[in-house]
Amino acid sequence: MNEPLRPMNLGEILDRTIQIYRAKFLVFAGIAAVPALVIIAVEAANRLWWGLTPDPYRGNLLLAIGQLAVYTAVLYQLALLLHLLAWPSYAGLTSQLYFGETANLSSVTFRGNARWKSWLWMAVASWGVVLILPELLIGGLVIGAIFLLSEVVKVGDAAMDTWAPWIFYPGCVVCCLVFFWLSSSLFMAVPAKSLERLSVGKSLSRSWTLSKGSRWKILFVRIAIFLAGWLLNLSVSTVLYMLLRWTIHNFGIWAHYSRNLYYGISFFAAFCASMLVGSVFPIAITLFYYDQRIRLEGYDIERMMEEAGMNALVTPLAGGVSVAPAEAGEGRA
Repeated sequence: MNEPLRPMNLGEILDRTIQIYRAKFLVFAGIAAVPALVIIAVEAANRLWWGLTPDPYRGNLLLAIGQLAVYTAVLYQLALLLHLLAWPSYAGLTSQLYFGETANLSSVTFRGNARWKSWLWMAVASWGVVLILPELLIGGLVIGAIFLLSEVVKVGDAAMDTWAPWIFYPGCVVCCLVFFWLSSSLFMAVPAKSLERLSVGKSLSRSWTLSKGSRWKILFVRIAIFLAGWLLNLSVSTVLYMLLRWTIHNFGIWAHYSRNLYYGISFFAAFCASMLVGSVFPIAITLFYYDQRIRLEGYDIERMMEEAGMNALVTPLAGGVSVAPAEAGEGRA
C-alpha cells in the first residue's frame, strides 16, 4: 500500500479506496456497525412503539407528508452526527494504510474521543450549512406547493392523492442533490480536523479551499456509494422477503408473526447495507483530501523532504544569523 505519492484520477482513487477497505475490512465494518445499530434501534422503536410516521393514506394527507418529512430529516441528522463522530477513526486508519504504516485503531480512536466536544460542534456547523438550510428552503417549497393545491386551488382529496407524490418525491430528490453538492465542499473538513488538528472553523474553511476542482468528483462518488448501499439494502431485503413468503406459504410457520418479521427483515437489510457501505465514503474522502493537497500544495514533495530529514530546524547563532545543523557542524570543524 506504500506507493509513491502522486496525483490520482477518479478511477485510481476508487481503486485505492477498495484496496484500503479490503485491507482492514473487519475493522472498518465494525466501526460502521456502531452508528448503524443506533439508527436501526431508533427505527425499530418508532415502528413498534412511537408511531411517529403515520399512514399517508389515512387522515390528513398534508399533515402525514409533513410529519414524515420532519421524521426523515431528524433521523438523517442523527445518522450524520453518529457518522461524523466515527470519522476520525476512518481518517486515521486510512492515513496509516495510505502511507504504508501499521494500522492502529486504538490510537486514532483515542484521539477522536479526546476531542468529542469539538466533533459535536463540527456536526452542528455542518448541519446548519449543508443540511438544515437546503431542507428548510426546498422542503418549505414542497410543502407550500402541496398546501397551495389543497387550500387555494381547492384540489380534492382524490386528486391530492395523485398530485402530492409528484410534488413531494421530486422535491425530496432535489433536496438530496442540493445537500450532496453543498456537502461535497465541506466533507474534507473531517480529515483536515483529524489529521491537521485544526479548529472547527479552520477545518471548514480549509475543506472549502481544498475541494475546489474536485467537488463534482466527490458528488459522483457520494451518489454512487449511496446507490450501492440502496441496491444492497434492496437485494438483501428482497431475498429475505421471498424466503419468508416461501416458508409461510409451504409450512405455515411464523404466519402469526409475519408483520413483525417483515419489519425485522427491513431493519436487518438496512443494518447490513449501512455496515458494509458506511465506511467506503470516509475512506474515499480522506484520499481526496491527500490528492488535493498534492495537487494544490505539493504535499508529495513536502512529505519526501520530511522523510529525508531535509526540514530540520535551524540553529540560531550569535548576531541573529541562523544556519542548518549540518552547516553549524561544518563551521565548528
